[in-house]
Amino acid sequence: MATPIGNNTLTALTRRYILNQVIDNIYSSNPIWVRLYKMGRKSVQGGTQIEIPLMYTHMTAAGPYQGYQLLDVTPQDTIQNAALDWKQYYVSLSIDGMTEAKNSGTPMQVMNLLKTQMRQAEMEMSDQLGTGLWTDGVTNTLNFDGIVGAVDNGTINANYGGINRTANTWWKSQVDSVTTTTGFTALESLFGKCVNGGQHPTIIVSSQARYDNYYGLNLATQRFQIDSVPQDQILANAGFTNLTFNNVPWVVDSHVPTTSGTNGGPFFLNENYMSLAVHPNADMKWTGWKTPTDQDAKVSQLLFYGQVILENCARSGKFTALTS
Repeated sequence: MATPIGNNTLTALTRRYILNQVIDNIYSSNPIWVRLYKMGRKSVQGGTQIEIPLMYTHMTAAGPYQGYQLLDVTPQDTIQNAALDWKQYYVSLSIDGMTEAKNSGTPMQVMNLLKTQMRQAEMEMSDQLGTGLWTDGVTNTLNFDGIVGAVDNGTINANYGGINRTANTWWKSQVDSVTTTTGFTALESLFGKCVNGGQHPTIIVSSQARYDNYYGLNLATQRFQIDSVPQDQILANAGFTNLTFNNVPWVVDSHVPTTSGTNGGPFFLNENYMSLAVHPNADMKWTGWKTPTDQDAKVSQLLFYGQVILENCARSGKFTALTS
């Protein structure tokens, strides 16, 4: 039974004012997903799985020689594939006929309900994918083979991409599982281990607590680093701020796990070796509305098919034991 809102002269003759904007109180920062989706997205048309050819060892039939000296012509096997499964994510949206009818048209409609919920579904999808990005590939195998397990030395994910890290040490990331207090020496040491020639981490990511530790470290010792920090353009365009370490942006991502064994990082990531394989049939695409035969309602799903790929584990690293 309907309940009248107007129970006195004022409320009977005066409409309620509803702000024509829905305020987000749920979704948190997601900068690494934003960067990966903008910069590292690769369209992959299909296939039973995603395979990545890896150059993993030097050629041995090579070197100096003189005159008629015999040359080593031994066949050389220097490449093997890592393999990752496709992953699927969805967000469902449904509405019954009467709800849609009540929200249709002015003057009673403040905002279009379906459009508002579709926008929220897109935000939910980004949040789900951002959370999946920071999984370990082991705890829930429906999720991405995420950064926590990809950037690892075998402690969490012993067989990333189907390659065993104990037998193939070149497939291990740089991990500091000992240091508990943030300091420049430890940060520089891990950063240096991730460097090879001109290749170095391109983004540093952590929880807010670890970011605050680094901010405090700068404040106490090198205040000028904070006062004139260069802003990464992609992060700035998306509304994120950053500090820097070795001229590499350091940013907070609320999806970085803060549980034991990760403790909020930071993670030193080389995005030159990171990519996002996406199937064009389900790149944040709606399925279209479907109407059940026995209901006055309709439903649609927002779908994503893809996988996060780390192609050179040794060029990225992480701290797992920092507490201050």
